[in-house]
Amino acid sequence: MVSLGCPKNQVDSELILGRLAAEGAEFVDDPETADVLVVNTCSFIDKARAESVETLLEAAEWKSRRRGRRIIAAGCLVQRSGDELAANLPEIDGFVGLDQIRQVGELTRAPAPALPPLPAAGSAAEELYAASEPRLRLSPPWSAYVKIAEGCDQSCAFCAIPSFRGKMRSRPLDDLLAEIGHLAADGVQEINLIAQDSTSYGRDLGLRDGLAQLIEAIEAQEHTPPWVRLHYLYPGRLSSRLMEALSGAHRLVRYVDLPLQHADREVLRRMQRPGDADSYLRQVEALRRALPGAGLRSAFIVGFPGETDAAFRTLLDFVEQLAPDSAGVFTYSHEQGTAAHGLEDDVPQPLKDERREALEELCASISHQRGEERRGQRLTVLCEGAAEDRPEHGAARWEGQAPEVDGRVLIEGAAELPAGTFARVTITGAGPWELQARLLGPADSDEA
Repeated sequence: MVSLGCPKNQVDSELILGRLAAEGAEFVDDPETADVLVVNTCSFIDKARAESVETLLEAAEWKSRRRGRRIIAAGCLVQRSGDELAANLPEIDGFVGLDQIRQVGELTRAPAPALPPLPAAGSAAEELYAASEPRLRLSPPWSAYVKIAEGCDQSCAFCAIPSFRGKMRSRPLDDLLAEIGHLAADGVQEINLIAQDSTSYGRDLGLRDGLAQLIEAIEAQEHTPPWVRLHYLYPGRLSSRLMEALSGAHRLVRYVDLPLQHADREVLRRMQRPGDADSYLRQVEALRRALPGAGLRSAFIVGFPGETDAAFRTLLDFVEQLAPDSAGVFTYSHEQGTAAHGLEDDVPQPLKDERREALEELCASISHQRGEERRGQRLTVLCEGAAEDRPEHGAARWEGQAPEVDGRVLIEGAAELPAGTFARVTITGAGPWELQARLLGPADSDEA
């Protein structure tokens, strides 16, 4: 299995592996000993599509080295452009759209060259997985992702995801609690709740303040991992009940993930996004009051059609005021099937790259500054074993750092700390995306 793209795609990969395992498949670490290779593709932006196609081409080369090998293409690119893949890559033996995960076993057994039906051109996914479905996790044993919903009802002009992921579909609350309970029983210490738009959770089920209800239910459930992290809040959807639920939560970690995309009012209007710099700062201030000391992550797009030098300066000034601990910075990708595709892509690529680099440098500097402000603080961290590049030190994350995207805590001389356990540390220094720390000792259950 090659799994590309975001954590939401990773969950799909885990469901594919779970289905294959349930049907008797045997997994191998060395591709050269495999009979079938599954590539779960991403189609978010042009770079993601290029990576998916390149991986499929590498798979075609792998297939050519021994008779009888098979390639299964899965995921977002299949859902969005499966007909193109079939026409241009005849080496592919099977296609798994977003609603076809349950069929993956029979596709691996189907005799070549018979191909299963492709998702209908332009069709969007409609299915939703349940806690009872088999799943083989790709994340470390102590951490897991849980998709609380699929699809999205927002109309952001730059985003094609609703066109192939479909409308917002929330998983029933009881089903989510069951999955979280199963994961806790399996020794998972950290749950990362993900969706395209978490703040809209439950609206399609008729729930009012559904996300707040979910948080309250998780808090009340006996079997829940010590850390629960909430991802992908949408600005303008932070109700008073949600803020109360955040403020009163004990298992919910101090972490705010609020992708804002821009700050200039006119750019946001063309992006079909709500709010402006002032309203965003007020929302973040409210979130920081609800979760004191929280780590803040955001995401921004540069080079959107019509982004002037003045608009970009507004964004830089805003990010300085926002002071995020971590941020993702992306250059605008002119995507077919989006509202923005009808606009002139008028920011030259060299200027897009220049602006991305400038914003990345600013975000790195702010991250360093935010880390220095934590010097002397005592924090609970989740240990993840020895640091690969500093094997004499332990690698860990405090609650304000999500897996893979937000950096690490480097614990001096603590390489032997067991992965998946909690420890107490004192912060002794910082760099961009990294905190340095001294070990105090193990954390008890209350401290975790």
